[in-house]
Amino acid sequence: MNPKKTNKPARQPEDSLPRQMGRLLVRRAFVLRLILVLVPLVIALLTILGYSTSRYKKDYYDKAASNCDILAAELSAQSGRISGEQTVEQVLPYVMNQIADEQNVLIYLFDTQGVCVLLTDNTGQQPKDLSLDGDILSEMEQNGRYLDDQVAGKFNPDMTESMVCCGVSLKLTINSNIRTYYLLSCTTTRPVNVYSEDMVFMAVVLLIGITVLSAVFILYSMGVRQRRQEQFLRVLRRYAQDDFSRPLDPQQYNDTELEELAHLTLEISSHAQRAEEASREFVSNVSHELRTPMTVIKGFVEGILDGTIPKNRRMEYLSLVSQEIQRLQMLVTSMLNLTKFDTGSVPLNYRVFTLNDTAFRMALMFGSRLEQRHITVEGLDSEPVRVYADPDLMGQVIYNLMENAVKFVNDGGTITFTFREEKDEWIFAIRNTGNGISKEELPKIFGRFYKSDASRSKDKTGLGLGLDIVRRIVHLHHAQISARSEENVYTEFEVRLPRVEQALRE
Repeated sequence: MNPKKTNKPARQPEDSLPRQMGRLLVRRAFVLRLILVLVPLVIALLTILGYSTSRYKKDYYDKAASNCDILAAELSAQSGRISGEQTVEQVLPYVMNQIADEQNVLIYLFDTQGVCVLLTDNTGQQPKDLSLDGDILSEMEQNGRYLDDQVAGKFNPDMTESMVCCGVSLKLTINSNIRTYYLLSCTTTRPVNVYSEDMVFMAVVLLIGITVLSAVFILYSMGVRQRRQEQFLRVLRRYAQDDFSRPLDPQQYNDTELEELAHLTLEISSHAQRAEEASREFVSNVSHELRTPMTVIKGFVEGILDGTIPKNRRMEYLSLVSQEIQRLQMLVTSMLNLTKFDTGSVPLNYRVFTLNDTAFRMALMFGSRLEQRHITVEGLDSEPVRVYADPDLMGQVIYNLMENAVKFVNDGGTITFTFREEKDEWIFAIRNTGNGISKEELPKIFGRFYKSDASRSKDKTGLGLGLDIVRRIVHLHHAQISARSEENVYTEFEVRLPRVEQALRE
């Protein structure tokens, strides 16, 4: 028997969910933008449609009322020409029918009792069958005028079509007797209805057209924007993988929503590239600094083990091995300290202390070297300066600067300490006479593992980390350090600590 096969759902790609979410967001964005375009458009069209229709209706009704007034004036004039035995029923129907045919209106004439006296032939009715509605009669008696488009059935039961009825009170002269009558003129509202229908049709067509154009434009703009974003994301993905071979061109994102982000990304990538280069250089320097003493140690130890080095010189070579091990230990310690400075894990134990005393203790450590080279130290007996800082870390700063000065001061030269107080700062400086530093190298001396040409020739054991450690300790104290030099004259390092008066008072 064949094993029963089960239908398992196909495994979806890992990015199917993000793609589905992306498509859903795109659809939502499209609908939202289309709504934002259509809602104001619909409101504007409805406003225009309502205003236009109401304006046309008002003009149409005003014209009907004006025609009714003209008709009333004409009938009054004709009644004045009645003579002899003539009556209203004999003279006015001709005039009324003529005007009714010309203007396509229905004309009715009622007496003050609401009895129909005359009507035009186009009504298809007889006067005896009609009487004026009580509401219309009451309004005519009070105001002498009437205007309404809801008159179907009020005085003509057969009137079913929507009509606008205009009424006016008029005086007719019959055999020198003046009598009051009510003239009503009924005009169809079909033109108003046609006009409204045409306006609605035009608005619908316009709305559909604008909707289609808006949808096309929105889809096009969203497509352009999406392609621009995808291009931008591809660049970011390459940057995330440390691939800076094709840098971002921020100019192509000018005048877009990504302009500021593109310039910021370019700046970040530049920093990342510099950091990567610095990291490679750092690894290279560390490898070099480690390889040299380890090569020396390996060579001496192997020489002792295989008997190449005679027994009477083994202690000499073991001493050299010990020195190289100390150099390795110093390198590792310095690197650990730099790591702590980089991560900000070095605690600062602020205390008030006299900076001159710390400098004096550091100078004593170099006593033998100073005597051997006949170097003079000045300024340690100047006016005491009390500061608020970490005494151990500031001691390391002074030690490193002093060590640097001792290395490069000329034989028989001078090392000068300066201590002074200003309004907002405590300042101390260390100056040594000697060859100095060139202008080209001066900006580089605080770099990690950096050694000037003079340093490489005079200092064989230095690691190029002393000034970098000094700079980081100074920055931890929110202070500033600067270097000045004149070739073949002097080199000076100056540290400015921010003054904290409250700490001194406590």
